[in-house]
This record gives sequence, structure tokens and C-alpha cells, in this order.
Amino acid sequence: MKEVTVLSCASNARKVRTQTSTWIPRNILRAALLLCVAFMGSSILVMAQAGQLDKSFGNGGLFTTNVGPFEAAADAVALQSDGRIVVTGLLSGRAGVLRLNSDGSLDSSFGTGGMVTIKVGATGDGLAQAIAVAVQTDGKILAAISTAGADAAPAFAVARLNPDGSLDTGFGSGGITISTPFNFAGDTVLALQPDGRILLAGSGAMARYTTSGQFDTTFGNGGLVVIVSRLISAIGLQANGQILLASSQLAQPIGLFPPLQSLSPGGVLDASTISRYNANGSLDTSFGISGKIASVAAVSSMLVQSDGKFVVAGVMTGKLVPPPGGPDTGFGLIRYNSDGSIDTSFGKGGAVFTSFGAKAPLATPFALALQSNGDLIAAGVAGAPGLLGTSNFGSFAMARYTSSGTLDTGFGSGGKVTTVFPNNASGIAVLALQSDGKIVAAGNFGTEFNFVNNIAVARYLGQ
Repeated sequence: MKEVTVLSCASNARKVRTQTSTWIPRNILRAALLLCVAFMGSSILVMAQAGQLDKSFGNGGLFTTNVGPFEAAADAVALQSDGRIVVTGLLSGRAGVLRLNSDGSLDSSFGTGGMVTIKVGATGDGLAQAIAVAVQTDGKILAAISTAGADAAPAFAVARLNPDGSLDTGFGSGGITISTPFNFAGDTVLALQPDGRILLAGSGAMARYTTSGQFDTTFGNGGLVVIVSRLISAIGLQANGQILLASSQLAQPIGLFPPLQSLSPGGVLDASTISRYNANGSLDTSFGISGKIASVAAVSSMLVQSDGKFVVAGVMTGKLVPPPGGPDTGFGLIRYNSDGSIDTSFGKGGAVFTSFGAKAPLATPFALALQSNGDLIAAGVAGAPGLLGTSNFGSFAMARYTSSGTLDTGFGSGGKVTTVFPNNASGIAVLALQSDGKIVAAGNFGTEFNFVNNIAVARYLGQ
């Protein structure tokens, strides 16, 4: 029995016993080892990194629509259990829903060529937008619709679609439930409770519906709770059934680029509040001061962690600059304990501020997602004011943080990722995380100043 060296590029060279001996010339061994080293080095160079576009999705990591000026906008995204992706917003001037296969292609089994438009109001004419979405456990799709601008008074509206995209006529009236008009419903947020009941909130009121689309009379006053607040921008559900609502001075204007939230007068400095309601719709006066706490300016997103803590994201001012330059803004995150007190173990004193640098001095987050390992992802837009055609007018932007609130340097470049749409302004509106850790970001891009033209869905590697 002789010992001979067995070469392996996957591991160190090792010795094994064999029945026969074989002499391998030293120069051949050296050449083989060099080849292994070269192979291993090239493997490292091409190794996928978290934050890179997933090239197996869509066209090089992107799906985009092309339906014409002012005709499409993404407002919400949800994932089905089979990996398909549901995006709601504006399609051809109406409330729209599109569904993608897991590879980023339009799902032809849904609606017409993967798209559905929903008529709201007497004729269905006018501007309506599906600004929130949830997928039920049975695969049916709930879409909250803003009727502001449609041929109906502003109201709460929820449509339920069957898995094939047809309206579920067993829900509400012919598949849609429209509630009593309120002052403005363009900022509607949607949450699906574990028991299947549906929460909807906007300026003026919060409503809860049964699984069949009727008012839940055990909630508030006949299913409604009056809210004396500004525009509702985010909703979160705590494990005990309590409801968190964030209100801001600004909500995303229908049909406008996300950057305008941070550029609009007062949008940077106006504070937001977070209110907490009990499961029956009453205000929880033990929370903060009479049920409310102050928060980061213009809260745009909120998530509740499994430990009861909750995180909000909004625009923060990093540096004040005299006019006409204006302030630099960035992603702002604050984490609270379940009772509404600030969690000082997060970031610096409970808050995190992230700038995207001198080339993108205006940045605003619009979405949050929580990974299974506790990492947080914030996404939105980063850019600079200027004429369209400049690469930094507005880009998809993301940042990932550890559970303690520090940037995750293993993600993108130093914890940050930007995706530029050449000659277009763009921004991420919403996020969703796949079970394999990949990150789905839906947003908008376009060449018309201050307006979106089309929907973009990107998928990024999460690990």
C-alpha cells in the first residue's frame, strides 16, 4: 500500500491509500496546483453578492412596462405562496393589478396578458389607483383603491380578485365594496388580520370589514372609527391585535414621482405621529401621550418585529443648506419598543440616518422589509434636483442594516445599492422578501418631468 497525493480544487490536497503507486512529476503537480488556484480565484471574482440584481429575473434583473406617458404607476406589491408577484397601482389610467411569474415574466393566466384593470364609480372613468394590496391564504387578492379623481366621491374602496384576476362576486357588491365618502381617501393603507378580517384606513376614518366585504360591526361604531389626523401613511399590526397607524403631512401624490414627497414645501420638516388603537377600534390612551407619539418627518413605511418592537422609515434632514440649495436628506429609521418608547439600543439613541452622498443629496425611503435574520432593508429614491437626462435625478436606492442599526457592509457597496435607469427618473415604492431571501422591489420610472410613465420591478440577491 502506497500513499499518493490526490489533488482537489474544492479542498486542500489530501493523501489516500491506494493499491498501486503512481509517480507524478513535480512540474505537473505545480501546474495542476496553479490551475486550481486560478480556478478558485475566478470563482471568487464571479461569486454573487447580496444586493446585486438577480440576472435570472426578467431582463437582467428587471421587469418593466411600456404603456405610454402617465399611464402606469406601482404603489404596492405582494408575494403569493407559489412565488408569483402581484403589483398594484395605475394601469391605463385605471386602478390596475399585474401579476408576474417567479422568473419576472407576465403571468398570462392572470387577467388579460397578466394585467387587470378595475372600474370604480358609475362609469369607471376618471383616475383611480390601487394603492395597497394583500394576498389571502386562499390565493385571492385584495386591492385597496383610491377613488380620488374618479367619477365618484372620495371613498374607501376594496376589490377582491379571484386567482385568475376576475372579480370575486361573493365579496362586497359584485367584487367591490365602497364605503361612505370621507374627506380624502388617496392615502389609504390596508392590512389583513390573521383571522382574515380586513383593515382599511385613510384620512378621516379607519374601517374593518368581514371576510365577505361587509362592515365588521364589532369594530368602532358599526365598523368605522373616526380619525382626527392628517394623511395616513402606514399601518402595522401587533401580535395582541392592536393597530398602529402613522400619519404624515404628505402622502404619495397620485401619479407623481416619489421624490416629490421630499421636495414638496414642508415635506421635509413636518413631523409625523403614530397612534395605537385597540383591537375593537378604541384609541389606546396608555400609548404615548393620549394614544399618540411623535416620530420622524413624513413617515412612509412601518413594520412590526416578532418581538413587538416596531420600526418606521421616513425622510431625515442630514445637513441644512441656505436657499436656494436647500437641505440634504437621507433615509431615516427609528425603532420603538412595543410600548412606544424609543429603543435606544438601535443605531444612535434609537435612530439611523443614511446619506447617499454628494451625487445624490436628496434621498427618501418609501418601504421597509425585515429579513429572517433580523436585518432591515429600507428602499426608496436617491438623487439630486436637476433636469431629466442626468443619471442622478432619481434612482432606485436601498440600504441594509443589521438588527442593531448599523449598515451591513456585506450588502451592495458599504451597505447601499442604487440602480440607475438611464435618462429616466426612478424610485422604489414598495418591497417584498421571497422565502429564499431574494428582494423584490417595485417602483416607477419615466422621462416626463414629475410624472411616472411606467412600472419597474427589480429582484436583488439577498444573500
